[in-house]
Amino acid sequence: MISNFIYKLIQNISFIKKYRFYEFCKSIIFPFFIQNISKLYKDDIDEKLIVMGDFGGCRFADNTKYLFKFLNERSDYKLVWVAKLKEVLTEMKKEGYNVVPVFSLKTIRLLRKSKFIFTSHGYIDVLPIKFSPKSTLVLTFHGTPIKKMDIDMEKNYMYNGWGDIFRLNLKYNQYIDYFLTTTRDKKDQKVVGSAFKLSTKKNINLGYPKNDFLFNKNEEFINKLKKDYHIPNNIKKVILYAPTWRKSGVFKFPLSKSELVILNEFLKETNSLFLLKGHILDAKTNFKDYDNIKLVDRTADIQELYLISDILITDYSSTMFDFSLLNKPILLFPYDIENFLNTKGLYYNLEDIAPGPIVFNAKGLIDTIRNMDIIDKEYEEKRKKIRDRFNKYNDGKSIERILNFFKIKYN
Repeated sequence: MISNFIYKLIQNISFIKKYRFYEFCKSIIFPFFIQNISKLYKDDIDEKLIVMGDFGGCRFADNTKYLFKFLNERSDYKLVWVAKLKEVLTEMKKEGYNVVPVFSLKTIRLLRKSKFIFTSHGYIDVLPIKFSPKSTLVLTFHGTPIKKMDIDMEKNYMYNGWGDIFRLNLKYNQYIDYFLTTTRDKKDQKVVGSAFKLSTKKNINLGYPKNDFLFNKNEEFINKLKKDYHIPNNIKKVILYAPTWRKSGVFKFPLSKSELVILNEFLKETNSLFLLKGHILDAKTNFKDYDNIKLVDRTADIQELYLISDILITDYSSTMFDFSLLNKPILLFPYDIENFLNTKGLYYNLEDIAPGPIVFNAKGLIDTIRNMDIIDKEYEEKRKKIRDRFNKYNDGKSIERILNFFKIKYN
């Protein structure tokens, strides 16, 4: 087994990543060797074997997590999770799950014989092997694309050029059999197809497994979650700020110290708590001087945070569509929209899909939070329309629909 120590060492030597040669080795040379090694294994498909992964093997979360847990509880399939990080392996083994390290020959063998392979980000969640044509590969993804995908941008030279030279199937349309979506509108289906260069015939709009978690949860369960996240008993309102990932990889809250003081004082007066959920790749930021503003662990399950929150603040993230299922107020804070449009771009006009008010500066943010109960009434109907447009189903039964579609039996 290739040591996780070597992987972490390379990751920690940050200057290496700046070179195109590093990207070339990671995106072309490594898949080339893995795909050729995998050809040595027969694709004797085990009809009861299902392999899953998430976020390059670096976490246990998102759609595949909820699908994996459901099947572990309610089926007799052989379920295997692929993990890269030692902490993920250790934690999942404690929970009694069957988990294997990504860099191993055993993992290659399992992938070659698996009947179904479910990922949230693509082959990087498992390994870029030569997948058997007898296997069914499903990309569950993790949200309706709003911001332009990287495959539309700077890495095209890698996959379209060297990928073809080395005869590697690295593009989504070369190895993905199905792409899971939530949208109802055909126009949005085309956006998804365009973003991933996939035929819309591969889209299955059955809903997201992770969003089933948002339904059928009683007050006792939510109170337990609040205790797990150390929410004080006196807090009457929880405000969740969950921005999308920035290319800088660093979480920056665009409020000055004086503005943070104003926000914190308002939160104290109203017994409210402001939770900041940095993206999984973002560095931690210190908010220790503000009692009612807290940065939650970046590995925290966003679905759990949805349940304990009363208001969502986001920007270009599809969290707005997931959170709309709870019919709670949503506020958009795209403070860097001009720079974002120039450097990355969006598939939509933000105003057309906004399920709530849009503000661009600290004053607007604080004033809107202060008057959210009144302002939200103006957006209630639009929020419901956006919810129904981007969520074809609103019943908490997406997992069952997915399993029925693939004829995977469960209790």
